[in-house]
Amino acid sequence: MKFALKHAALALISLTLIACSSKDKLVLPDIENRISPKKVWSMQVGDGVGHYESGLKPLILDDKVFMASREGIVVAADLATGKRLWTFDLRQDAQVSAWQKLNLSWSEGNARIAGGISQGYGKLFLGTENGEVVALDAVTGSLVWRAQVPGEVLVSPAVGDGFVVVKLGTGTLLALNPDDGEQRWVFENEQPPLTIRGVSEPVIESGGVIYGNANGRIGVLLVDRGFQAWEETVATPKGSTDLSRLVDVDAKPLVVGGTVYTIAFNGELFALDLRSGQQSWKRDYASFRNMAISGSVIYLVDSEGRIYAVDRRNGSEIWSQTGLHKHFLTGPTVYKDYLVIGDSKGNLHWFDRNTGDFVARQSFDDSGFYREAVANNDYIVVTTRDGELVLLQTP
Repeated sequence: MKFALKHAALALISLTLIACSSKDKLVLPDIENRISPKKVWSMQVGDGVGHYESGLKPLILDDKVFMASREGIVVAADLATGKRLWTFDLRQDAQVSAWQKLNLSWSEGNARIAGGISQGYGKLFLGTENGEVVALDAVTGSLVWRAQVPGEVLVSPAVGDGFVVVKLGTGTLLALNPDDGEQRWVFENEQPPLTIRGVSEPVIESGGVIYGNANGRIGVLLVDRGFQAWEETVATPKGSTDLSRLVDVDAKPLVVGGTVYTIAFNGELFALDLRSGQQSWKRDYASFRNMAISGSVIYLVDSEGRIYAVDRRNGSEIWSQTGLHKHFLTGPTVYKDYLVIGDSKGNLHWFDRNTGDFVARQSFDDSGFYREAVANNDYIVVTTRDGELVLLQTP
């Protein structure tokens, strides 16, 4: 385990260096702002996630927005006004397990929330690097249950069809009862010795759990029993260096109209039939970031910071934008007529989602953005590494 974790850390460092550095200092292209997104309100949510890899991002649910910080602060706010409705500290009343006691040097006094926030059945669900899954009442913020699991939870749990499905850092998937956290089934997956420290969020759809693995494969489990329906390879290790042989499927699968869209680092973009796994088409794009989809268009940021719009029906390229090549970017978010992407320096880039042209750039907290923004029909919410939560709006 220590060997694998060491190499995972080295891989992440290598990826960061590739994305963020070059012989010449990266310079943002000059643009003329054609729109002026309005900052409606902002708030501080704990200390954010710091420099750690994290799957934490906001959740918009009806007229509320929810967010958490790595150390254990969870907040709910009125979406329109930013008024704080409740705050919960996961570090309070924590029952430390024997497994955690063996690791107190790095877990004591820090809930280490890394996966979330998901919602369903009137609850919010979060996961921690300390090996816990937590359910909170979405209305009051009170603790409903907390369950110990045998590994780190680095991404949001999937919720649906009467289950909460958690993907561990080891690749194992666990299904829990959403009412009390009781384990329903477990599906173990082997991880390769060298991976990016990231995990693909599982998705529950049409009675199946869709998951991606660090071994370059994507599969479907039957949600009610945890039995495997199919698994297919979407990336095969190639090349002579450790970095070139990484094939992690870290992007969350997209499911639309009975088709699964998935992408891998050093792999390709695939469209697969949800029920059989049969390939519909594949194209030469590679990424470890989450994608976005709207109508018939898939939006993606590749492993080197190039941005693409692809027709999901046949994989044909609609447009490309290379102005942020080699910059370390978040995944894309569709908001109204725009595509919104953050970078590691705290810049928020706005594009015309029909053409890929720059339309605006905003500067925020220089701790930078680490995950894609979250949007509904009216607002878009962004979060920085230092814990600033900002609500924006355009006409």
